[in-house]
Amino acid sequence: MDKKYFPGLLGNRDTASRIGKAIENKTLPHAFLISGPSGSGKSTLAREIAAAVNCSGGGNSLPCGVCNNCRRIYEGNFPDVKILEKKKDKATLGVEAVKDFREDMFLSSTESEHKIYVIDDAECMTVEAQNALLKVLEEPPKSVIIILLAKECDRILTTIKSRAQYVAMSRFTEKELYDLLVSDSIEAKIMSRDDEAGFKGIIMSSDGRLGTAKKLLDRRAASENEEERAEILNIIKSARPKSSYADIYSAVMQLPQKRNELMASLELMMSALRDLIVLKHNRTAKTVFFTDAEMAEKYSCDFSEKRLLAIYDTVSQTHDLCSKNANVNNLLICLATRLKA
Repeated sequence: MDKKYFPGLLGNRDTASRIGKAIENKTLPHAFLISGPSGSGKSTLAREIAAAVNCSGGGNSLPCGVCNNCRRIYEGNFPDVKILEKKKDKATLGVEAVKDFREDMFLSSTESEHKIYVIDDAECMTVEAQNALLKVLEEPPKSVIIILLAKECDRILTTIKSRAQYVAMSRFTEKELYDLLVSDSIEAKIMSRDDEAGFKGIIMSSDGRLGTAKKLLDRRAASENEEERAEILNIIKSARPKSSYADIYSAVMQLPQKRNELMASLELMMSALRDLIVLKHNRTAKTVFFTDAEMAEKYSCDFSEKRLLAIYDTVSQTHDLCSKNANVNNLLICLATRLKA
């Protein structure tokens, strides 16, 4: 029977097999850069790597998932697996935090052969922080494995990328997500039967990310998702020609005031706008936001392609400024003003 690598990771079988075999052959690189959107399995893969290199069990699975080391790593209670992430109210991960994390790498391990250091939101590290990390990537301490998790890698320095093995998390198709959800959750199975449109909305909103889809299955999260989608549609509707600034401003100010939540909403809006732009060229094109083809067609007819492209650029630029720590309230006011222009 073939060995099962990383059983806790759904999908991404080629990646799991490649890294699992490297662990067994003792050819694992000292650093990884794992890229993918939220909910794509980056953290799960990092946890599986940490468990596999420290697994003390055996059998036909790596990691075994049942030995003392595996259980404690899964529970987040293992002293030689450490995680650094930016604070929720901050847009960046600063140099001092990375320096402290780096210094810990040179200390002896507490109880295992391998020490695992995970940096979440790695793309949020400042240039100074990345340069501080670069020093340890160039000459890593023995038995230290560094895992960088990033939603996207555009802001990661080339010198960092060149010293870490790049792993891109693959997304699930809508059918794969549907099958995984209904086979794994009674709630999903019931919803797929009793609220087909709502279930389809969850699958489309998750954009191929199983973790996101599972979160949206929560009744409260599903309701919030529907509200967010309605807010997006209201903003697009308010941006039609001849709409008043008051209507646009009122719609835009319903967007989240917290930076991370706002960025997620702006990404969702770009998905909706992308659908409307594509429908201008192909009425049968597959949509990624709209669950109702008739509604998508109706919204698309309300705008010229030029206007849709201008709105998309405005939303994209707002998202970029938000990621660079611009004042959220000022961004929303500017967004409303530019949507009226």
